Amino acid sequence: MITERIKSYKTLSLLNLIFISGLAVSPLQATAKTVDAPVANTFPLSYGTNISHACAASALSAAVEYAQSKNWAVSIAVVDTAGQVMALGRLDNAHRASPDFAMAKASSAVMTKRSTKVFSDALSNGRSAILGFSDLHVHAAEGGEVLVKGDEIIGGIGAAGVTQKQDREISLAAVAAVANC
Repeated sequence: MITERIKSYKTLSLLNLIFISGLAVSPLQATAKTVDAPVANTFPLSYGTNISHACAASALSAAVEYAQSKNWAVSIAVVDTAGQVMALGRLDNAHRASPDFAMAKASSAVMTKRSTKVFSDALSNGRSAILGFSDLHVHAAEGGEVLVKGDEIIGGIGAAGVTQKQDREISLAAVAAVANC
């Protein structure tokens, strides 16, 4: 009886994770043509000084500007090297869960020193074991990127609210802005 409840709970949790995190693909998303930017190899980099408030604000501003130019209702989070929020924005009409997803993506990126696209790709390629790492700061949906200044990691950014690929586009706009902080 308990085993059946656990299996039922795990199945329900997996389905919730898939649909809530945007891993489910609608027919419109399946036909969308987007160019995948290569994933930067940030894993060998060291953590540096935490992102400053001014730099976090610049990253958020660049991401917001990009999202607004596309008319996307999203939330964006910028975190320091410990995954603590430095800046957070929720655009009008962004869904209520999007700030939490944005923070989770940003934290995942900085804590693992990897773009969340790495985990999304692993899941897409059948590595479902990645779902078991949610307690270890692993978020398997695109949109979380590592923020690098010089050759050091200074934080992370996460965007949530549209498709995974669109969330990633928003975060990449901020990555470019941080290089100039």
